[in-house]
Amino acid sequence: MKEDKAINLIPKEFVSDVRRIIENGRQQAFSATSAIAIATYWNIGRRIVEEEQKGNIRAEYGSRLIAGLAEDLRTEYGASYNKRNLEYFRKFYLVFNDIQIVNELVHNLTWTHIRRLLSVTNPDARLWYMAQASKDMWSTTTLDRNISSHYYERRLAEQRKHPKETLPEAVAPYNDSDPLEYIKNPTVAEFMGVLS
Repeated sequence: MKEDKAINLIPKEFVSDVRRIIENGRQQAFSATSAIAIATYWNIGRRIVEEEQKGNIRAEYGSRLIAGLAEDLRTEYGASYNKRNLEYFRKFYLVFNDIQIVNELVHNLTWTHIRRLLSVTNPDARLWYMAQASKDMWSTTTLDRNISSHYYERRLAEQRKHPKETLPEAVAPYNDSDPLEYIKNPTVAEFMGVLS
């Protein structure tokens, strides 16, 4: 009974502050892990491309190279290093071959965001979506919705109709990201070796 009374005496503001500290720490850990994973995948992609291009090797060798690498890596690092993902890493490097741009724009993004961005064929749109998703902390659902609805193209068309007007900042229809997404995110768990 004494414990129950003691719990009720703890100021609610104090508890709220401690909760905020915990949530901030968790979010920072998630962001750091995600950024490191993305940099790792970019470097794997770079290395694959360098190996493929050594001695003017043809694309068919590249396909065997990735398949063989996947076979070797899966044993030690799990399913997240399968052939399909290694092809994504390769494409990631080819599409965003400037690591400085990647480092500047991947804050708040996960590998799931990056994979979705790889499907955008227009380079300007791809960079815009990447920058907006990072800046406004779009969830992957929001990013997917904005890409699928051609949000960039619609904004561009609107700008062409009214060239003298300044369009308001891009705001996603809503931000439905789950504050506990870092725990549930399989990409982070796979990168850390928790899931194989």
